[in-house]
Amino acid sequence: MNDHSLSLLSPPFYIPNKDVYPPFKKGLYLEEYFLEYVKNNPSNEGCCCLDENGRRYIPAFWTNFQIEPHFQNNPYQRMEMQQILDDYIQKHPSEKGYFTVVQYDDGPVLRLPPDTLVYGACSGNIPIPLIYQDVENKLISQPKKTFLEKNRLCSFVGTVTHPVRNTIREHLGHSPHFHFFFTEGWTPVVNDSKQDLFITTTLNSKFALAPRGYGRSSFRFFEIFQLGTIPVYVWDDIEWLPYKDKIDYSKICI
Repeated sequence: MNDHSLSLLSPPFYIPNKDVYPPFKKGLYLEEYFLEYVKNNPSNEGCCCLDENGRRYIPAFWTNFQIEPHFQNNPYQRMEMQQILDDYIQKHPSEKGYFTVVQYDDGPVLRLPPDTLVYGACSGNIPIPLIYQDVENKLISQPKKTFLEKNRLCSFVGTVTHPVRNTIREHLGHSPHFHFFFTEGWTPVVNDSKQDLFITTTLNSKFALAPRGYGRSSFRFFEIFQLGTIPVYVWDDIEWLPYKDKIDYSKICI
């Protein structure tokens, strides 16, 4: 029997995220938000786990458990969770395939059924925004400046998490038109002074660089929009911009 009701995996797939990153996040991460949407949306009642093409949703907080040391460093933990996932798929067959939503840079690292579509913020089959919930609207509520009021042409505040960012620094680091504040060694902890530096610098910049990080996207691409500045998206292997069939990015960014 093909059960179309929403069934969850075991608790290890739904642990809380141990980090609060980016620091402006106040609320849910992508996988958490989508699962809550699926569970609570009345219009999905009766087929709440199927997309418009009949693919079945694989619900998991991929990012939360995949960043845990006990998952990354313990092959037996991975094997156990893989077995749980395999059993789940076996108990919930889907003739039209599956789909899942993931924020994690490398996507789901467990083995998925071969007919699974991955909606990913940084990898997968279909790009979606790399965003988070902020119930306090910290960035959106910042007083904005007009384009002419901004006193900097272009800026970047962040960490070197990909060679693309090093290339930017090497080629543009000495230009008086670009204001860079690079830090070495990524950490999920961003202190108040660095948060203020990012906000103030971006608010005062006409453009702000949003180079890809370890993953193909960057939180700052969307944060720059929230601060009323024009983002410059820099990529290398695959351009990872969501909803290109709906959004003309040439009109809102570079």
